[in-house]
Amino acid sequence: MDWRKSLFPQLSKGDSLATTLERLILDGEIQAGQRIPSERALAEEFGFSRGSVRDALRDLSQKGLIKRKPGSGTTVQAFDSSPMGRTVAAGLGSEETELMQVMELRACIEPPLAERAATRATERDIAQLDRIIQDTRGVDSGKEFAILDRSFHLAIVQYTYNPLLVTLLDRVQELAEPSRSEKLLTRSRITSSAREHQAIADAIARRDSAGAFEAAAAHLASIQTRILQEIRK
Repeated sequence: MDWRKSLFPQLSKGDSLATTLERLILDGEIQAGQRIPSERALAEEFGFSRGSVRDALRDLSQKGLIKRKPGSGTTVQAFDSSPMGRTVAAGLGSEETELMQVMELRACIEPPLAERAATRATERDIAQLDRIIQDTRGVDSGKEFAILDRSFHLAIVQYTYNPLLVTLLDRVQELAEPSRSEKLLTRSRITSSAREHQAIADAIARRDSAGAFEAAAAHLASIQTRILQEIRK
C-alpha cells in the first residue's frame, strides 16, 4: 500500500499522516484488527520525525480509530468495540428493518451530527471532507460512489469527537447499505448527492452549525425521494 500518494501537503506532517490513515480506515482499506506500523517504521518510511508520527497516532487514538497497547503495537479498532457502544447499537433493529424506516432514522440522527461537527471539526478534518468530495467527482460506478458516500458520512460523525455517536452511526450505516445498491445508485442520484455533500462540507468549513444541519436534512430528504421513485418504478 503506497500511503505517500494520499498525504495532504497543505497540512503539517502529523496532521497529514493522521488524515491519510483516517481515510484508509474510513474507506475500509485498513480493516478492524489490522496492525499499523510502529512509530519508528512510519517515521522512516515518510521521513517524518517520531514526534510527528506520535502526534498523528495520538489523534487517531483519541477518536477511537486505533488502539495502542505497549508490547502489542497499534491496531485498528472496530467502531463498535466499546461495551457502552455495543449497548447503544444493540437495539437498532435487524436485517428486516424497512429501508424507509432506516432513512427516517438517518433523518433524525445525521443533521444534529453535522451541526455538532461544524463547531468541533479541525482544519485537518475539513481537509479530509474536501478530499473525499474531490474523489467523488471522479467515480465511474455506483460501487465506487457507495464507498465514498459511506466514508463521507462516517467522517462527519468522527468530527463530533464522541465515540458513542460514532458507534451509533456505524450501525445505522450498516442498516442503510441496501440504499446503496446498484439499482438505487442512479447517475442522477450520484450527481445530486455529490452536490449535497459539498453543501454540507461547505457549511462545516464555515463553522455554520445551522447551515450544516439544514444541508444534511435536505440531503437525506433528497435521498429518500429518489429511493422512493426507483422503488415505485
